[in-house]
Amino acid sequence: MKKLLPFAVAFSTIGIPAANAVNGTVIFNGTILATCLITIGTPGTLVASADFTELSSQNGGGLSGTATVVTTGLGYSLSTSAPASFTSAPADGDANVTFSSSYSASGVTSLLDVVGSVTSPLGLGITNVEVDLAATKPAGIFPAGSYTAEVTVTCE
Repeated sequence: MKKLLPFAVAFSTIGIPAANAVNGTVIFNGTILATCLITIGTPGTLVASADFTELSSQNGGGLSGTATVVTTGLGYSLSTSAPASFTSAPADGDANVTFSSSYSASGVTSLLDVVGSVTSPLGLGITNVEVDLAATKPAGIFPAGSYTAEVTVTCE
């Protein structure tokens, strides 16, 4: 029978070097370009005035349309454009009509009843926009039927 004791002693005296910790760094880069993003929310509702010469989202029972604007840079402005005509209307409903839009905003930008064609500077971040539309007949009344119009929201 062989003696294993000397080998065991010899093994226990051999030094095993400790592992050295090594660190590395992973670098992450990213770029966000200055941009303006518009997300259209709920549609608005037009309601006739008592004399049927105006359809407006600001008449009793009317509802503003909504949009959310996100800016990742400064220097952007907001405006709206009223349509030149209805996208759909009953016969004679689109005759002799004048349109106007307006908007209000909350969030990083606060605005109240701004005429649509006026540009307003936007802050950096999220702005909630309420858009209103009015259609007016200076002569005659709006006939019965369904009306649809589109207001363009612009961030430039």
